[in-house]
Amino acid sequence: MTPEYKTVPILDAARRAGVRIADGQAGRYEVKAFCPFCLGRTKNPHLYLNTEKNRFFCQRCGEHGNSVSLYAKIRGISNKEAFEELEKSNLQMFPQAAPKEPRQEYMAPLEQRHDVYYDLLALLSLSEHDFLDLLGRGLTLDAIEQNMYRSMPARVETRSELAQTLSRTHDLHGVPGFYRSENGDWRLSGNSGLLIPYCTAKGYIQGLQRRAEIGGKRCYVWVSSNPDKCRKDGSPLYPCGTRAHGWIHIKGNVHSTTASITEGALKGDTASCLSNGALYLCAPGVNAIKYLPSAIRSLSVERLLGEYDMDQIRQEQYSAALRRMQDTLKPLGIPYIQQMWNPAYNGIDDYKLHSRRLSLAA
Repeated sequence: MTPEYKTVPILDAARRAGVRIADGQAGRYEVKAFCPFCLGRTKNPHLYLNTEKNRFFCQRCGEHGNSVSLYAKIRGISNKEAFEELEKSNLQMFPQAAPKEPRQEYMAPLEQRHDVYYDLLALLSLSEHDFLDLLGRGLTLDAIEQNMYRSMPARVETRSELAQTLSRTHDLHGVPGFYRSENGDWRLSGNSGLLIPYCTAKGYIQGLQRRAEIGGKRCYVWVSSNPDKCRKDGSPLYPCGTRAHGWIHIKGNVHSTTASITEGALKGDTASCLSNGALYLCAPGVNAIKYLPSAIRSLSVERLLGEYDMDQIRQEQYSAALRRMQDTLKPLGIPYIQQMWNPAYNGIDDYKLHSRRLSLAA
């Protein structure tokens, strides 16, 4: 007789294990929490608890699994012991339900997204602050213009006007970053910051990232309008919105047989510019590699160079993520070589700029 398996609600298991849930998560199907495996190293919630699949994943350290394995890892016990503890607790256990139909999320076709984003960037300008920062990174005037960097306006009213202008000539449904207000007008999510396009090998803009300043520290976030995000009262924050995906940015000579892999489009743009157009594949994060194999297959690459930041290579959680990435790429049969350089220059863009300055001074 086939045993009846039971599921453990991920939120109940997480709370019993002492995982701290972020504020404002009520009603979400994917709940953000503070990762117990990264705890003390970050002030931001990077742990995602999927209440439909009862699984967890940390975007920072890559830890993942289900309700039972989360509880087991935190408690330092086996999965069997964890399940027995949870079953004996006051948690409400449910017979395992039949697999749900995957949630259908509409994403506008690439060409439609490109047209919207291209025209959005054409309506914007680049602030002096962002322009000088890009020059300081080593980007040339031509590169800054060709890459279409722009500055996102801080005023909500200005972003609303932009969305309204674009809605007159474009269908914004399914384009990440756009959503409808209570009166049905289109709106653009986000705040001030440098906008960075994520492009395909053919130059189509898949999505945009925004460089934000949070607590004096820079971070990169997608221009996104995830319909699952809710206000504290449970109402949707972005009605009719669309979440961004973890697209791979491709920059440089697309006919090259050697490609470097790094984190972040701006870093890859800069490194490529400082390397006379070397080919770069830029993942939005060290764990965000879902689309990396397909991006590599779209090219004629015969060798891959890993060029992640030196501090990431030295940190265990990032080292583990890099090993998982290499395992993901093994089926492609393409040699992967992890690059190392002087750790005084953490990022590959920093190191390339240092090398360029040395050559000019020689």
